[in-house]
Amino acid sequence: MDNLNIQLQPKTCVTVCGDIHEHEQQFNDMVDKVNPTESNLLVFVGDIYNKGFGVQAAERITDRIRELVENKVSYIVKGNHEIKSLRNAKKIGSKVSDQLRWLNEQPLALSFVFNTGTRLTIVHGGVTPHHTWRDLAGNSELVYIRTLNENGDYIPLKWETKNGQKVLKSTAKGKPWHELYDGRFGYIASGHHAQADGEPKFYNYSCNLDAACYHTGILTAQKFDERGKVELIQIKGIAVNSGKMFRYQDE
Repeated sequence: MDNLNIQLQPKTCVTVCGDIHEHEQQFNDMVDKVNPTESNLLVFVGDIYNKGFGVQAAERITDRIRELVENKVSYIVKGNHEIKSLRNAKKIGSKVSDQLRWLNEQPLALSFVFNTGTRLTIVHGGVTPHHTWRDLAGNSELVYIRTLNENGDYIPLKWETKNGQKVLKSTAKGKPWHELYDGRFGYIASGHHAQADGEPKFYNYSCNLDAACYHTGILTAQKFDERGKVELIQIKGIAVNSGKMFRYQDE
């Protein structure tokens, strides 16, 4: 589980970028602004695919991320939309692209240890109070978690029709997993739970960086160093879904 114990050199910064969803302009602007190096890492929380400007955009984004990863200046965890896209490709018998195949090889979680001993962990969705380091290494539930019930169990979503459009709704009332997280894996930066207001959400031991780029046009990243949060970066651009109904409705 080397990806869960990445030891950082002194003065290293880690910038964590939220869900991209095929918004290539914001992605490229983010990479150019951060200008990642081996001491200024750029990490992505997954969900490169779907909801945006199409598969070709997702593939170009993935190719650039892969180049950054191979140059040792970037990392990525896979999101639920990578898993979904791979599953759909196999279901219809189409050829799985090199980009999807590569994304599927990426870990479910990453954990960085700064020289001060503080820890920054990255997952796409979230964790429950029941999860252990073993879950971070191999439990795909991590990519789906948004809210938890009073027992700390994951609450799934379901599709419903509202005003003639399909929206995803929680199947029960619950709390954001962040509110039940006790810090056992260090500070966690995540995405997945899209925020209609375009603003990231910060909690005691974690944050949600999914600014619903496909809806708001805002791609958000948070920079960390051994002291903690350093700088919030927000890149604005055109949103493919601007003005349309927001797809998530929490109870």
